[in-house]
Amino acid sequence: MDDLSGMEHRRREPRFEIDQPVTVKNLEQPGPVILGHLLNFSAQGTRILLEHEISPGTLVKVEWGGTILLGEVIYCQPQGSEFAAGLELEDALYETEGFLTMLETKLSTPAEKS
Repeated sequence: MDDLSGMEHRRREPRFEIDQPVTVKNLEQPGPVILGHLLNFSAQGTRILLEHEISPGTLVKVEWGGTILLGEVIYCQPQGSEFAAGLELEDALYETEGFLTMLETKLSTPAEKS
């Protein structure tokens, strides 16, 4: 029996199944990003399938599309040739690409004289 099987019944927020490629950056140690796939998502956490193991307790940044998630790795366990990691989310930024475009436009526009 999977140690995490009972967690579904204790969740406060609904989880949505999703399959999106992501990059995961360890915020505590420099190094290359880890490639992975976001498997499910809720307001409180995510489950990601990673190419490499990452230690529980590690703070990470997850990016895909225009979304950035910041969180802590709660567990990371082997799943075939990959690793399934659960993250508790601390913060999320959505539609960052649009924000950056707006900011670049604003910064490149000369200020109006009064």
